[in-house]
Amino acid sequence: MLASAVLGTAAIAFGVSGAAAHADPVRPPVRRRLGDMTKQQWEAFVRAVRALKARGTYDALVKTYTDNFAATHANGFFLPWQRRHLLHFEQELQRIDPAVSVPYWDWPLDSRAPERSTVLSKAYFGGNGNAKHDQAVLDGAFAGWTARIPQVHPLRRSYADGGKISPWASADLIATMLKNPDFQVFNMQLEIHIGAVQMGIGGDLAQAAAPNDPLYWVVACFGDLLWQMWRSRHPEVPVRSAYGNVTENSRLPRYGDTVAGVLDVEKLGYRYDGVWPRTR
Repeated sequence: MLASAVLGTAAIAFGVSGAAAHADPVRPPVRRRLGDMTKQQWEAFVRAVRALKARGTYDALVKTYTDNFAATHANGFFLPWQRRHLLHFEQELQRIDPAVSVPYWDWPLDSRAPERSTVLSKAYFGGNGNAKHDQAVLDGAFAGWTARIPQVHPLRRSYADGGKISPWASADLIATMLKNPDFQVFNMQLEIHIGAVQMGIGGDLAQAAAPNDPLYWVVACFGDLLWQMWRSRHPEVPVRSAYGNVTENSRLPRYGDTVAGVLDVEKLGYRYDGVWPRTR
C-alpha cells in the first residue's frame, strides 16, 4: 500500500491547569535539486543506494521496471507508473535511512552541452563510459557498479555523439509544454524528452533496464516534478489517454493502485523543494 504523509497535530501536555499545546503538522520529506543538496545529504543518498544494491533490493526494482516496460511506455501509464515506481524506490531507501529522499536533475538547465553538467562529473554520477573497458563508468559515486539485469555487466554509458551529447529539450521548450492542458499530449511529449536524455547518455540508460544506471532515478524524478507542476496549473484536467485506454480508474501494472491514487504527492508522502524553472 502507498505510504501516507503523517498529517494532523500531536497534543503535548504540559501538566499546567490542563493546558496543552499542539505541534505543527509533520510535513512530508523534501525532494531536492541535486545542486542544492548538502554534501552530507548527497553522501547519505549514495550510501542508501549502495546498501539497497548489497541487499538485492535494487536489482529487484530494476527487474520490476524491465518486466513492466512494454505495459508502461508509449501509453497513458507512463507518468503515473513512473511516479509509483519512483516512490517504491524512495520508500526502500528510507527503510535504510529515513532522512533520504530522491533528488532530481534539472536537466533542461544543461540542455546546450549536457556532457559538461556537474551531474555527469566525478562529484556526482560520473561521466561517459571508457571504451577500453566495455564502456564501464570509472568515475563518480557509482564507479565500479555492477549491473545484473538481464545479465551481469559493468555499469555502462556511451554518449550518442562520442565524447559529447546532443542538446536536448531546453527550459523554454519545457515551459511551453507545461502550458498544454491535454494530459495525453503532455504525457507523450514528456516521455519523448526524457527518452532523449536517456538515449543521449546511452549505455544502460538507453535500455529497457534503464534503472541499472542509478542516474535513471534523478532523471525520472525531474519528470515527476514537471508532472506535479503541470497538475498544479491544470488541476481540473482528468488523466485520460486513448493510448492504453488509461483513465483515473485504471490500475497500475504490478502495483494495482489506481491512477487517481497517485495524483496527490503529499498524500503519497513527499514534496518538492520549489517551483520550476529556477536559475543556477
